[in-house]
Amino acid sequence: MASATQCAGMNLMDQCNQSGSSPESVLLHAAAQLASARQTGNRLDALPCNGASLSLEQGFEIQRHVGVLAGKKVGGWKCALPKPGKWIVAPIYTDSIVRCDQYPLSVATSKVRIEPELACVLGADLPARAAPYTVEDVTRSISQVHLALEVIDCRYTDPQKVPFEQLLADGLFNHGLVLGPRAISLNSNNLPAHLDVTLSHPGVEPKNIAGTHPDQDPISPIVWLANFLSARGIDLQAGQVVITGSYAGVLEVPTHQPLDIQFGEAGSLSVFFSTLEE
Repeated sequence: MASATQCAGMNLMDQCNQSGSSPESVLLHAAAQLASARQTGNRLDALPCNGASLSLEQGFEIQRHVGVLAGKKVGGWKCALPKPGKWIVAPIYTDSIVRCDQYPLSVATSKVRIEPELACVLGADLPARAAPYTVEDVTRSISQVHLALEVIDCRYTDPQKVPFEQLLADGLFNHGLVLGPRAISLNSNNLPAHLDVTLSHPGVEPKNIAGTHPDQDPISPIVWLANFLSARGIDLQAGQVVITGSYAGVLEVPTHQPLDIQFGEAGSLSVFFSTLEE
């Protein structure tokens, strides 16, 4: 195998040519490392042979392998409109979607990071097909809109030092999802660009945030997602949940305290984050 020094500056194909490995075996090895990190709670400094640069497509392929190797079922997706050099797309696994007000964490911690979002529940399949999906296709497929919190974490020791493609491989910080109650008076035809968020927990003044959706239109990212997945032979399925961005950025909240998050006039979500040790 090539040394870390030899790997520096190489793309994946160069590394494979030098080491005698196939690109597929390198991607599978990286996926196995991430799957193990998810299962054990251990963190990685980076994927194997960090100097090799992945493409976005290879990062996404590793992401797909991780779920298979970890025995996970896809229960939803996070997405946003793509940015230069970035695809914002990652699965949310069924066993990490919590539909009650108790969210157990696997490690002892006094803080957890969350993102307040609206979650669209699909009532109809959007299978892979040749014809592109339209806004109307996606709007018709959404049966419910729920209040939600994305729970943020990753499998790297210091994500600031990891290239975006490796973050993509790991699922772009998704740790789980709190799926709250249905949003009051909201459906796929009237999802707001702006939604005020108020965070309340005992002992401190409520925090009020004038929330704005990062892509302004919460439906456009789902249209992009449907067509991105369709081009790769991946179906969106009825019952899956799709989130498209936080109205309040990333919030750090305490564990072991009752929390209430008010989403403007759309309703409120209550949750209690605790550790499994308790």
